[in-house]
Amino acid sequence: MQTRNDKLFNGKDTSPLDIVQIATLEADNWRIAQILQTSPDDEETLPSTNTQPLGPRCSIDASWHQDDALIGGGLVLTDEDGVTTSGSFSSNRGLTPLHAEFHTLLWAMKSSLQMDHLNMTFETDCQQLVKIIKDNSEED
Repeated sequence: MQTRNDKLFNGKDTSPLDIVQIATLEADNWRIAQILQTSPDDEETLPSTNTQPLGPRCSIDASWHQDDALIGGGLVLTDEDGVTTSGSFSSNRGLTPLHAEFHTLLWAMKSSLQMDHLNMTFETDCQQLVKIIKDNSEED
C-alpha cells in the first residue's frame, strides 16, 4: 500500500525488487500481528480481530507509472508450513494501475499453479480489483 500511495500522491517510482521486499516485510508484520497475545497481568488470551486464511496464501502488489514503459509485479507466497517464496516480474506497461494489478494477479495465479498449489487465497491492497472480482462472482 505504501508504494502505491507513493506512486499516486508523490509520483515516486518503486522497483519491482523493492516492492517484493516491502511486501515481504508487510506480510511478516501482518503475521506477527495475528499471533495471539497474553497479558502479563492475567493469563487470558486476547484474540486478534483479523482472521487469518487457512491454507496457503499469496500476497500481491503491482507497480505502474504513466511515464514508464514497463510495469512490475511481485508476490509473497506462504504455504501451509509457513514457508515463504517471493518473486517479481516486469512486463510491457498496461493502460492503468488496475491493469497492472490484474496482470500481477494472473501471473501470481499461474505461478502458484506451477508450484503445485491448487488451493490458494490471494491478498491484494487493490480494493478496485477485489470489488470487480467479488461483483462478478456474486452474479454467477
